[in-house]
Amino acid sequence: METFTNRNGLKLAYKFSIKNPEDKRIYIVCQFAFFDMDFLIYSFFSQNLEVNTFRFDFPGNGKSDGEFTFAGHVSQAGDIDDAVKFLVSRGYIVEGIIGHSKSATVSIIYSALYGEVNTIFAIAPNFLNGLLPAFMAQHDAIISSNGEIVRYAFGCTREMAQEILKIDMKYYCQRARGNIYILHGYDDEIIAYSNSLEFVKELRGRCKGHFGLNCDHMLTGVLDDVVTIINKIIRDG
Repeated sequence: METFTNRNGLKLAYKFSIKNPEDKRIYIVCQFAFFDMDFLIYSFFSQNLEVNTFRFDFPGNGKSDGEFTFAGHVSQAGDIDDAVKFLVSRGYIVEGIIGHSKSATVSIIYSALYGEVNTIFAIAPNFLNGLLPAFMAQHDAIISSNGEIVRYAFGCTREMAQEILKIDMKYYCQRARGNIYILHGYDDEIIAYSNSLEFVKELRGRCKGHFGLNCDHMLTGVLDDVVTIINKIIRDG
């Protein structure tokens, strides 16, 4: 497995899907928190998008070094920046980032902090802003004898939850750069569709397109539609 090294010295696994070896333009594909770069959605994107793609596993995901975390949004924005720098060092021009779920949110944070990539496709992003993701909040916390929250469902620690609760997406949306496209399923059971409306509101003119999809969080039945939307936007420039 090929790897590049991030700013924290961790080796992150990656894969290229090169459609045109002579074309140095490329798009980065980033995954949902629970899965790795080879999960169906992301391999489907790499196979069916008309552009060269590069997908990698965040720390603690798939075959990458490090520990898995539900938090770490800002540090993972740094991982995207490290991926961009790695690709540039290989002679590529990174034209866009395609993020799904947590990595969609992270991609927008990346745009605000680094802004070196002009196009962001954020699929089912979570606006957060003082709220835990719905899939955590709907489960009971495990409480110690003195009433302190010690662990959330799915292995989310108290520290992770506290970090998530401090994320200010309004701040990042106001500083995001480039062209941002939001895609979100009306029937998303993990990150409610209303989150996308918050992004559209806070991104204002930076949101160049907002697409509602007849699907759940995992894009069931609409992967072809998503690829068609992305390919068309890329072709139209």
